Amino acid sequence: MTKNRNEFLLNLSLLFFIILCRTQTFGNPLIYSDEEFYLFGGGRILHGDLPYLQFWDRKPVGIFLLYAFFHLFGPYRIFAYQFGAVIAVWGTAWLLFRMGKTIASTTAAFLSALLYPALLNLSRGEGGQTPIFYNFLVTAAIALVLHDLLQPDGKIRRKIALFAIFLFGLAMQIKYTVVFEGTFVGIYYVVRQYLTSRSVSEALKNTGLLALIGLLPTFLAFCFYLTIGHPGAWIFANLDSIFLRGHFPDGEAHHLEIRMLQAALPLLPGLIATILIARAKPWPAHYVFLILWAGAACLGIIAFGGWYPHYILPLYAPLALTCVSLWTWRTGRVWLIGLLCIVSIVGQLSLHRHRINDGDQRNFQTMLDIFKQKPGCVFVYQGPPALYDTPYWCSLTNHPFPGHFNTAVEAHATGMNVLQELDRVLARKPEYIVTEDASPLRENIATRREVFKTIKTDYTLVYRFTSVNDSLYIYRHK
Repeated sequence: MTKNRNEFLLNLSLLFFIILCRTQTFGNPLIYSDEEFYLFGGGRILHGDLPYLQFWDRKPVGIFLLYAFFHLFGPYRIFAYQFGAVIAVWGTAWLLFRMGKTIASTTAAFLSALLYPALLNLSRGEGGQTPIFYNFLVTAAIALVLHDLLQPDGKIRRKIALFAIFLFGLAMQIKYTVVFEGTFVGIYYVVRQYLTSRSVSEALKNTGLLALIGLLPTFLAFCFYLTIGHPGAWIFANLDSIFLRGHFPDGEAHHLEIRMLQAALPLLPGLIATILIARAKPWPAHYVFLILWAGAACLGIIAFGGWYPHYILPLYAPLALTCVSLWTWRTGRVWLIGLLCIVSIVGQLSLHRHRINDGDQRNFQTMLDIFKQKPGCVFVYQGPPALYDTPYWCSLTNHPFPGHFNTAVEAHATGMNVLQELDRVLARKPEYIVTEDASPLRENIATRREVFKTIKTDYTLVYRFTSVNDSLYIYRHK
């Protein structure tokens, strides 16, 4: 009874810490452009629009369905998705805590579980980015397999492997990058079964079954678009467009890679400690499994590249878990406690900086008040997609995400001729155009030139939001 009570209190403490980590963000509609667009897209689904047709993006349909649920809360939808994110982070941290106790003490497991939500704030994970939600599914799948590995016979039951892979399949409909971790779990199961049975036919059967279950959610999504007569739209968005994206300039890409490496480096002692302990044991199956999970997550990040800071978020769960091993040594304890304290403080400073740079509810309301003065269509060339999730949305284009117009890497990756589509939008004379300062390393110079040619002749500046790094401008048609 006491043990259950203590565990309940620890998990309640986890929830309290997560809420504390995210308090600065609650109610803010301007946390990050991606989740703003997911919420907008979820709202469009509720109005009968479909991803890839009425509004284009390359994300799987599952993330928009998730945000469609949050959008059901109407005026409270911002709080709804942020509360959903809290629950997802709590679930992930709780699973990390439970898994951590299998290789270290309760104290070490609790501290490593606290480390996970604190780390998220370092890499734009304070809101509802896709890894916030799929990390929970991935960690649940890992926990299921680990539970079987810890049984006396150490055998992974087929139904457990299938359910774990199904969770990866669901996670893939939030973002496809989890395919590396899912593939790892599938291969791990097949290899272990083969080493026991020495049956090639059984291994092939297991491989086919796991692949079928893992791809089932994605196949169902494709079948829906096939049924309504648009399989090509699904294939282009979910497959072709991924490989058509350009590349950031070397300097920008190098900067992002260094930033991601800096975020991961303080966690590597935990991984090294886990490897050393596993080697001394020698190599218990559950240790090896967790080490390989971290490796698979690293491989996924390397393969997909460091496009944005939040691409490192999937790595925080396995690396935070391996940090439990630091508790074995006194120096490691100091490192773990110090790391948790520093990450928590730096994370809060990051949230404050993001709010100053990107704006908050008051800034958002000020922009809406500008639109109320003379209601009309809004075109966000560069700025927060949250402005579309308002009464001022007009279907000026089926490519509403601003980055698909204003960034050079997307110039040939979205299925539209960017300049022609931009001319079509501007020809409809939207009442407002939203822009920001130029980003020389990322900007599509041709589209920016076209937009500002129109702005100079037909629009007047009515609002400017200036932050530390850049400014946002709203222009009204003359």
